[in-house]
Amino acid sequence: MANHTQQIENSALPMLIGINSRRLAQQFAREQPNRQKAEQVYFNTLAICVVRNYLEWMGIATQVNAGDSWNPIARLASDVADLQVTGLGILECRPIRENQQICRIPPEVWGDRIGYVVVEIEDSLKAANILGFMNNIDRPEIPRSQLQPIEALLITLSGLRRQNLVNLSQWCQGIFEETWQDLGAIFSTQNIAYNFRNSPPDSQAEIEKAKLIDLQMQLGSQMVVLLVALTPEFDTMAVRVRLYPPDGEIYLPHNLRLALLSDQADTLEEVRSRRHDNYIQLPRFSGEIGERFSIQVALENAMIIENFQI
Repeated sequence: MANHTQQIENSALPMLIGINSRRLAQQFAREQPNRQKAEQVYFNTLAICVVRNYLEWMGIATQVNAGDSWNPIARLASDVADLQVTGLGILECRPIRENQQICRIPPEVWGDRIGYVVVEIEDSLKAANILGFMNNIDRPEIPRSQLQPIEALLITLSGLRRQNLVNLSQWCQGIFEETWQDLGAIFSTQNIAYNFRNSPPDSQAEIEKAKLIDLQMQLGSQMVVLLVALTPEFDTMAVRVRLYPPDGEIYLPHNLRLALLSDQADTLEEVRSRRHDNYIQLPRFSGEIGERFSIQVALENAMIIENFQI
């Protein structure tokens, strides 16, 4: 055990805490009703900022403001330190104080997490050490000696990225994931916009599939339909992407965002719905075999990423 503890200390990753992170943590802390809650929120926010900076330094995109920890109501009601990793899921970033040996993981965050990162905040509040990572939690207190090295986090994220890829080249061979269906399987013939939505493909070679997406808004679900259409070309593949409202509805919600992201999570194209739009569409684009891209659908603080490989 002593040797493993020493390995954890040796593999800890030192990180600076910038003034902007400290100011943000102070702002969130001032909103709390008592000193104990303010301290909890302050250190949770610092831990999130440290992990976000590390992941972005490693080229891994995050949406820090998409989590409950950035929502004033959720922040007040629960002990949460979540960070959305673009297209992969939610990390929990748990702080401990300098030389503290036990990290407390509240049961309320044991659920939909892809892992837990433990961050030691130094007493100066200007530096931190990322101590390690755990995939799963089954008890509320974790000794720092039981953490995996931070490299385990990168391995986990890499594995998730491979699992989440939709292989579009397989569509050309008639192989489809079960969540991707024909439009006719999603829209009933009674829908007043059905004939428009189920119009013939742009060309006879085009392959169309659609997926029903739940954006899981804080105050309820918001369903939309994502359509992806492919046209094989000589040495590339053309891709068309649209968003429709679900069966039984005519218009998309206002200001719904549809974006094309590069493999590095950079935004390449973006469109937003206006009032009374019954669909939105990205400009048609092409890619080479093996090329990766992502499609982002977002509304307010809710966001879904679908990852693709041509």
